[in-house]
Amino acid sequence: MKYLSEIKEIVAGILQIPVEQLDVNANMNDVENWDSLRNLVILSTLEEHFEIQFPDDDIFDLTNVQALADEIEKLK
Repeated sequence: MKYLSEIKEIVAGILQIPVEQLDVNANMNDVENWDSLRNLVILSTLEEHFEIQFPDDDIFDLTNVQALADEIEKLK
């Protein structure tokens, strides 16, 4: 996965947790500090960083690092 490590670093930075503690398959409900507001920050940061725009229909499904990576791969 081309962007996975980059996405993990961004998400971990926003959540203020060490990258190695972030399981790519953990749902946002399983990760401390990852609430709906932070998810919006994550989404907008990733959109800006990768110069993409997540489809409105998909944003509610983007609740773990793997799903974010898969969607970014699809959009790039």
